[in-house]
Amino acid sequence: MKTLSDMTHSELHQLLHDLVKDDLFHSRERLIKLLNLNLSSKKKTELEAEFREFFCGYESIAFWLEEYEEDPLNGLSPHISLAKKLKRQLDYIQSNRKTTLEERMCRRMGSYLESDPMPEIKISELPLNEFCKVIRTLVTQEIFSVRERLIILFQQNPSRQQLDAAFREFFVAYELFELALEDYHYDPDEGLEIRPEIEAEIDQSIADHESGKVKAIPVEEVVRKLGL
Repeated sequence: MKTLSDMTHSELHQLLHDLVKDDLFHSRERLIKLLNLNLSSKKKTELEAEFREFFCGYESIAFWLEEYEEDPLNGLSPHISLAKKLKRQLDYIQSNRKTTLEERMCRRMGSYLESDPMPEIKISELPLNEFCKVIRTLVTQEIFSVRERLIILFQQNPSRQQLDAAFREFFVAYELFELALEDYHYDPDEGLEIRPEIEAEIDQSIADHESGKVKAIPVEEVVRKLGL
């Protein structure tokens, strides 16, 4: 990802526009509605399904932001209120974070590096009341209030400077959101079953290859056909 100083006004506007439209925010609204329902086994099933969407939304935002390496304080006067706020938040993140970027990227792919042991708290095994507490903690993270302010800002034909400040604030809020997830293990693919017809197709494909009915295309042939 480009640094802030390298982004044009339109590029930064489009990036922020894409971020605030992410499914994470729509899923959050649905989770809040579910949290207001009475406790029941049906509610837990619905919460689990929606939390999967919520987590996948987080992964989508992470895909956009994980390559951004510039210090959010870079270029800001340390005396302005935004810089002071972001510094407090970044200091908190630095003091409490246990993982590296590489470790977090692996977690999002459902695996763990040797340097990053799996957290003891497994979200899928939490009782309903504890599961609800975790969700409440996540849906009240600052990233959601920052997003609301961004939506209002977009209605005001924001300047390049305003978009710059908004991105810095959003990025740090995203980092705080990641920190809130750090002590939990969650795999959105866990418990999902492959439909019988898809599983049958996979088994048949494997059998065809093993029997010689279907032959794999050599890499050299693929390269030749693609003109690489």
